[in-house]
Amino acid sequence: MKQRVLIFFVTSVLLLMSLCVSAQHTHDHSETEPIDHSLLTGVALYDWLGNDGYYTDDYSDKELQDFVAQGLESESAEIFSATVGSLAWYAVHTITQRDESGNPRFDRGLTSVPGLKQKLINYWRTNKTEDSYPLTADDVENSVEFRNELLVLAHDFAWSYVPPTLAALFPKDKEVHTILWEGHDPENPAIILDWLNRGQFTTDEATEIRLKSLSSLDVPTLIFAAIGLGFTESEKVLIALVDRLERDSGDRAVCAHLIDSIVAHGERAISHFDLLVKAAKASDLLPPEGSTLVRPEGYGIGTEIGLEYRTQQALQKLEELKNQNSEEED
Repeated sequence: MKQRVLIFFVTSVLLLMSLCVSAQHTHDHSETEPIDHSLLTGVALYDWLGNDGYYTDDYSDKELQDFVAQGLESESAEIFSATVGSLAWYAVHTITQRDESGNPRFDRGLTSVPGLKQKLINYWRTNKTEDSYPLTADDVENSVEFRNELLVLAHDFAWSYVPPTLAALFPKDKEVHTILWEGHDPENPAIILDWLNRGQFTTDEATEIRLKSLSSLDVPTLIFAAIGLGFTESEKVLIALVDRLERDSGDRAVCAHLIDSIVAHGERAISHFDLLVKAAKASDLLPPEGSTLVRPEGYGIGTEIGLEYRTQQALQKLEELKNQNSEEED
């Protein structure tokens, strides 16, 4: 089915891209011939920036901002699309590559480029038509390619990555929220759920589709809905998450994210502590007693990575809140 191909292909590509770039900064450079970035121009320069340049010290923040500004002002359609493609890769890194404090490891201040948001919006609206969107399975497959020996967005489809790029770069922005809904494909709610999460949106519309999607039989849709409801604190949302866990904890990934999102509601979740532990045990998410798990490589990139770690962290946090409340009552 078109929608299944779309969500799994895009998710796989973004995961692969993130892991590839992460590896570029840790592997033995003697294994490959390094790119002499000083010789790069045009499309090749922006392909390199998206894959590597934004995440190194080769250029200052100001120099990188100037590159982006120049690319978006270029009269060359290919340079423009390559610039947008580089921003799409950069946007993914701002939400998946974070330090222990939760801050982006690669914040180059690119959102300060004059007119950036509006130019991306115009690019999206110019190219999105009834014929071009939603993308077909063939479109999605052709939207990513190897160019200049790097994984990049194809020129003809860079525009289709604008909504998630905007969401990551301009979280909670009202105008961006509108753009996300312009790209909503009712046959594949997982996509907009993912976008809404990237943008940290907690609007009524976002909450409504997340609550509705808790009943989905599609695992990605259900997980993205649960994640989003984790930062949408309300009694109604908490009741819905608990009810979903009680009725059917789902597979291990679903269970882990439901537990995590329930705990995100803080003290309100304390009364559900026993339920969460029971569900975690039933899904084999608890580590051996006495062991402390460490944050695994790639945590936060894919929903399947670090399920046991996620669960342990959530339950420890809730237990601490539970103990604090007990001390205060005494």
